Amino acid sequence: MLIIKLSTIDSTNAFLKQWVQQTKAHNAIAVRTGYQTHGRGRMGSKWHSERDLNLLCSVYIGEMSFDNNAIFEMNKRVCLAILDTLVPQNIPALQIKWPNDILSAEKKIGGVLVEPILRGKEVTAVVIGCGINVNQLEFPNLPCASSLRKATGKSQDIEALFESLATNIEATVRASSTDNSRYLDALFGLNQACSFERLDGTSFSATIVGVADDGKLKVKHADGSTELFEEKKLVFTAFANCQ
Repeated sequence: MLIIKLSTIDSTNAFLKQWVQQTKAHNAIAVRTGYQTHGRGRMGSKWHSERDLNLLCSVYIGEMSFDNNAIFEMNKRVCLAILDTLVPQNIPALQIKWPNDILSAEKKIGGVLVEPILRGKEVTAVVIGCGINVNQLEFPNLPCASSLRKATGKSQDIEALFESLATNIEATVRASSTDNSRYLDALFGLNQACSFERLDGTSFSATIVGVADDGKLKVKHADGSTELFEEKKLVFTAFANCQ
């Protein structure tokens, strides 16, 4: 895997997509930066990070072939790769919050952005953006955010985390199957009643019972009926200030 390190860039995902388009020389590339001027989360949301305190990176995995409908499978695999990276660091109470957040003790410490590269309807490569709060201690106006240092009380080696994460992402994404049972075991709120808010502002409580193949969250209401939600169509009330 080719490793690229940059001081400042607009977006590691944008950089990687341009690099791959121009060079086409490698089938696996990882890039890390100390600061992003235009860091992005899913659905156009912004990712804010203090300079040189966190892990901001993207990984390109090429020479693949899968259907565009399997993008959320890639998302699940990347979330599991992040857990594989953080578990050896003794980060407490790690969970995956649907659709793309990583939690420690129910505080957000990271997020994932998977962008497919298509040839017709076939996905031939993916660019995977990851942001993990590592050594940052202050998160103004983000009461549900945390970092590895806050969770453990110890400063973390960002470079070592980056190299481990890049390796784990490539191995997990190229695996022959997704460990769905492990994903569900790590899913925040599974089989628990959670408070939600719809886009129209109405609140309700329901039990998370799973995630559909297309990435929609499946919840069960008190009357036994089930409902599926696309991302950004539903807000976890407890994380309303950290979406």
